[in-house]
Amino acid sequence: MLNILCVCGNGMGTSTILKINVKKICDQNGIDAVVDSCAFGEAMTYLTTTDLVLTSPEWSGMLPPSNAKIVETKNLINVNEVTEKLIGAIKEYFPNEIK
Repeated sequence: MLNILCVCGNGMGTSTILKINVKKICDQNGIDAVVDSCAFGEAMTYLTTTDLVLTSPEWSGMLPPSNAKIVETKNLINVNEVTEKLIGAIKEYFPNEIK
């Protein structure tokens, strides 16, 4: 099971939409995942238990070092772009999670 964190600036709208889309993408692809969302300021509390972070390029460079893999997407609510980036990262970093 993967722990996926969706991060945006305020943690209200964009990361919540991203979380819903990521969960759907995971379900459609047989990926067992727990998906959370938060504001950038809260991300540090999640990173120790997170496998993969989805965020925009603006925020990814400011996240502190961790073991979590960072996946950047320019448009956090574009389902096609998010799907491409998410599935690509899972295939690269967590190939056993793809069924």
